[in-house]
Amino acid sequence: MRDNHVEITGPVLGSNIGTSGHARAGDVHIGHARDVAAVLRLLDALREELGETQAAASTVEAVDDLRAEARKHKPSRDVTAHLMDKLAGRGLGEQMEDLAKAFDALY
Repeated sequence: MRDNHVEITGPVLGSNIGTSGHARAGDVHIGHARDVAAVLRLLDALREELGETQAAASTVEAVDDLRAEARKHKPSRDVTAHLMDKLAGRGLGEQMEDLAKAFDALY
């Protein structure tokens, strides 16, 4: 019989060595992708609600800007805080609290 010596070097697909047991895809943690999806769902629901109530264009633009910021690899706290401040006085109390909590998970 022939005896083949096979040696595996480098990272093995499907392994979680060096990731503290957390699955990773590229350098985007799976948990981060879920957090982004949660933020985007909240923003989509808010935008739909604003569309139904015919909110001011600047309010809708701020929501769109927050959506763009959430999709970035590393969203900026300063930009997010500025956009959230723009929306704060628009009567969106509960939605803003939910968004703030969801964005905190992204940082």
